[in-house]
Amino acid sequence: MENKLIHIYPKQELLNKWAKNRLLLEADVNESPRCLRCGQPLRRNAQENALSRALDISVCPACGMDEALRDATGEILPVREWYAVQNSLLTKEDTPLAVLVPECSFSHIFKGPQKKFPLSNLDHPVSELAYSRSDYDGRRWWTTWFDCPDDRPDKQLAGKIDAFQTALMAMPEFQSLWHMKRMCRLYAARTSDPTEFNLYSETDQLYIWLRMITREKDYNLYVHFYEASRKDA
Repeated sequence: MENKLIHIYPKQELLNKWAKNRLLLEADVNESPRCLRCGQPLRRNAQENALSRALDISVCPACGMDEALRDATGEILPVREWYAVQNSLLTKEDTPLAVLVPECSFSHIFKGPQKKFPLSNLDHPVSELAYSRSDYDGRRWWTTWFDCPDDRPDKQLAGKIDAFQTALMAMPEFQSLWHMKRMCRLYAARTSDPTEFNLYSETDQLYIWLRMITREKDYNLYVHFYEASRKDA
């Protein structure tokens, strides 16, 4: 089922670009479209190209081999390093969806006043409303919610937080810990720990930080929700 709330950049943009390139491959044009992954021309005979392991698009044979070798070692090439992304060949989706990106646009909130949450010894930005903590037990996700009693969101904002969390966990990228781990390597920002990754989103009312931990038998996903309209920096 199509996700109506969340979009991972640049997943749809690459799919849209490939749809146009596929038409060019099928048409009688002089110049073959370029591989979105490396920038080399695709083979004119579509069957000579390779199906990408990252997305439902075709890449050149060399990239198909490189993806297979990287899959074997776990060193997947992040999608943001693909030729089409690096050279700004994509048209960004004009979408009302919450877009997950590897860059944080609200880092200022972590430098301002802090507060404590119940059952947590860590400092949290005063604009934080709630966060969820999830772990995958091999069959399903288990989620616990934490909120700040002094700053609980109103009913409308709480509904948006719940809707985001529900949509997030329904995404194919969160079908299991394995799927999340692969998504992290493709789309998320790496940290100093090779098993931890970050993604961020910004809506009209919320800043959202996804902290993803791909280690088994650990808490694997934290989703932090901050009130975007609050000026505390």
